[in-house]
Amino acid sequence: MILTLFIVLFALVCVGLVFFVLLQVPKQAGLSASMASGGSLLGGRGVEGGLIRVTSVLGGLFMLLALLISFVSR
Repeated sequence: MILTLFIVLFALVCVGLVFFVLLQVPKQAGLSASMASGGSLLGGRGVEGGLIRVTSVLGGLFMLLALLISFVSR
């Protein structure tokens, strides 16, 4: 019962993680683009900061659930 719950949560976290990673804007512009927009150089990220935060939380949940599934399935 508990293993099934962890696996369902794991699948939902995986789908969410893929979704939020694909939403992020690639950082291929390099240093020159970040210098041109002076406001973002000091940390004003706006929506991108929220996407990074959600991706980090989902990544942490991914690792935690993977460990829990490993321990429960033994």
